[in-house]
Amino acid sequence: MNEVQRTVSSLKEILKPYYELRSIRDDTLLAQLDSRKIIYTVKIFPPTSISVQVLVGDILNVKPEEVAVVSQIEDWKYAVEDAVRNSGVSDIKVKIISPIDVGAMTAGFTPFSEHIGVAVRNIEDAERKFFDVLGVKPAGRHRVESEGLTASFIWVGATRIELLEPFSEDSAVKSFLEKRGEGIHHIAVETDDFDRKVEELRSKGYKVIGPRIGATGKRVIFIHPKDFMGILLEIVEKGYREKSFEQH
Repeated sequence: MNEVQRTVSSLKEILKPYYELRSIRDDTLLAQLDSRKIIYTVKIFPPTSISVQVLVGDILNVKPEEVAVVSQIEDWKYAVEDAVRNSGVSDIKVKIISPIDVGAMTAGFTPFSEHIGVAVRNIEDAERKFFDVLGVKPAGRHRVESEGLTASFIWVGATRIELLEPFSEDSAVKSFLEKRGEGIHHIAVETDDFDRKVEELRSKGYKVIGPRIGATGKRVIFIHPKDFMGILLEIVEKGYREKSFEQH
């Protein structure tokens, strides 16, 4: 299976729960939901006049609302936009999607990133650095008595960062800071069926820590780093938090 076939196969898996799919060409799919139509096309080579002409022919036949070109080559966007406009059509949106980001196109997929936990010695200093460097402010804080730490949440684009400052001598985060210093403490992902996932992981022999209640009031478990490439992986149950953040 070549690169184009692998990417098209991934697209089909991602889109089929949401759209009716039809292959237009080996590298091009039509995704349709009721009257909404989107063309997804995978391009690994730079655009040529012939390749653009072929794609635009398909676009004009289908008349989609949007064309998503899966490519590392941004020239495809401008070439297709110009060719479509020159054909007299002006209401079709053209965008580029990196092949690396294909798996993140739809937020309804699970597991997906819930947050990245970062151990810090001083939460206010860390919040200030995020503002100084990236211009982002904390969304709220939460004191987690069971873990002996304070958590501050910061959104960086679509990624949520959880800053962790220990206040207890028994906190695992305090031990982490003493051994490794400040830095990424864990990665968290969310799962639809939390109980099933816990049973599945245990049946496969993974060392599971928990369940326990996390900073947002949802149940969480951790997979021990020895079982997951040195990474502490947190699995979070899907749903709304039961406890609100302290506003900050």
